Amino acid sequence: MLFSFFGHGVKNSTSVVAMFKFKKIPLTVLTFALFSHAALADGVAKPVMAAELPNPLTLEFVLAQTSTAALPLHLQAAKLAYAQAQIEQQAVNTNTVIDAQGRLGRRDFAFENQPHNLLALHVGKVLYDFNQNQFAIEAAQQSALAEQTRLTMVEHQYRLTLMQRFFNVLLADFQYRIDNEEMAVAFIGFDKAKEYHALSKLSDVDLLAEQNRYEQILVKRSQSANAQLQSRLQLANALNLPTARPDELSFPDLKAYANRDVKDLNLDKLHAEALSQNAQLQALTQHVAAQQLALQSSQRLGKPTVRGDAWAGQLSSYPETREGAWQVGITVDVPLYDGGARTAAVALSQAQLQQAQANVQLYSQQLRDDITQVYFNIQLLAAEKNQNTVFGDYADLYLDYSRAVYENESSTDLGDAMVRLSQANFNDVAWQFKQALLWAQLDYLLGKSMPVNQN
Repeated sequence: MLFSFFGHGVKNSTSVVAMFKFKKIPLTVLTFALFSHAALADGVAKPVMAAELPNPLTLEFVLAQTSTAALPLHLQAAKLAYAQAQIEQQAVNTNTVIDAQGRLGRRDFAFENQPHNLLALHVGKVLYDFNQNQFAIEAAQQSALAEQTRLTMVEHQYRLTLMQRFFNVLLADFQYRIDNEEMAVAFIGFDKAKEYHALSKLSDVDLLAEQNRYEQILVKRSQSANAQLQSRLQLANALNLPTARPDELSFPDLKAYANRDVKDLNLDKLHAEALSQNAQLQALTQHVAAQQLALQSSQRLGKPTVRGDAWAGQLSSYPETREGAWQVGITVDVPLYDGGARTAAVALSQAQLQQAQANVQLYSQQLRDDITQVYFNIQLLAAEKNQNTVFGDYADLYLDYSRAVYENESSTDLGDAMVRLSQANFNDVAWQFKQALLWAQLDYLLGKSMPVNQN
């Protein structure tokens, strides 16, 4: 197999290339392939096997790491916990309070300096506040519900990122192989040019032109080698394993996306489904509901408050003649002037509500654009696949032609033909990954969950 002839630091060639149909390569071609392996091995990135990751690494394993490795999910879970804590904090304002109260003191009573001590159990509760606190609690509950909805959205986004980075590693490996083959061909051409130049059959200008072409391709191959390691670092970093170096990657089974029919898509229905099911839009809508409740709560600031309190114990140093052993009372607090606190709170809530409503409208507009963009990209997939198929057929025939000419000992560009065949394979793989990502992105926009197992 062509790919296995060219050395590189990644061992995943077997699993990746097994899906392709390869042309037989003559033994004479193997000569420069082996030469390439020896000459180019020094610059190849060699990822270090990480104990934390299985080898080979599969897409199913990567997508299953949302519970332990996902920093975005941890951040969103913290936001959810904060929102839930705000519910409890708000409920405290009207919950029953039980506390022990004590005092050691003295006071003047009937022109006499007397002890004024207290040791009692106190029970208190706000009985009525015109539902000011209840609306605040419901607003906090809606905010928590919005954060819970965002948690689902963040998880889907994270899986899309992992899928993209997993594909990037595989594509980087493919691209390196192509550039490696192209560089081997360029090196042989440059080596022949040097021989002809030594025999005075080639001018200095032509020799430098050949060397310039070789150096350009060498730089391109070095960039591809760097991309191999860089893409692995990005995948490991997304998995929150910054010191890990994924080694082999299994080619994913993408039948779940390959079997979908673009004819089932209707743009108007997609828009309607997205506007009703998109998780981010639902979260923004829930945030609007939270702000409406917060506004109602702020509008009730400054209303009278009724609370009940009871004490039991030693209420004074003279329980037999004064306060006694228990006391119960209902208190009505009627604010007369709050310094503008209510007006400011209402204005703030109204502004936050307007902002939340604008966010819903803005995201709805963006969502329609995103759905439209993904829809037309999916529509183009069929044409792109046909284009890749034609290029693959051309690369196959061109390799057969070049091989026949080579075996007749005529001058040929067999190396270029091999590079084109590799490029055809790359185009096919890149198309499959693009197809899977587009369908996965459409699922995300429509609020559908991404299956961990892609089968």
